[in-house]
Amino acid sequence: MSANQEVTSPSPCGAAHAKKSVDKLSVKEFHERFCIPNGVSIELTDEEAVSTENSEDHAIFFSKEQFNAGLRFPLPSLFKEFLHFTQIPPVYIHPNMVRVLMGCSILNMLFNLDLTLLDVLFIYSIKKLKTDIFSFVACLPSM
Repeated sequence: MSANQEVTSPSPCGAAHAKKSVDKLSVKEFHERFCIPNGVSIELTDEEAVSTENSEDHAIFFSKEQFNAGLRFPLPSLFKEFLHFTQIPPVYIHPNMVRVLMGCSILNMLFNLDLTLLDVLFIYSIKKLKTDIFSFVACLPSM
């Protein structure tokens, strides 16, 4: 395959998309690639702290790295439960949290495990970094 050919792969939503950087996607391509439903307003940030209080159109703020880490819509129930329980705005969630929560959701689906948020929080603690971003830290309790 030559270096200037674009590679396509099926997305979870069923459409094929060229592998472009998140920065280079149009709004329509972004919504299609990450399965964002119509009517959901998303604002992307560049890993910087953002005030979400004065959002005019009630947009949800995410970082581009969260989508690169595996965030997809519809949000799995475990992810929604985490957001509801912690009350952490999504823009302040480190991509490693996205990987853990999305990974646990996939394991739940594939192996019918019935993992809960309490199971995840049994293994991981939430830590606030100096940048006001929240991250998971593995802390297996001694048995």
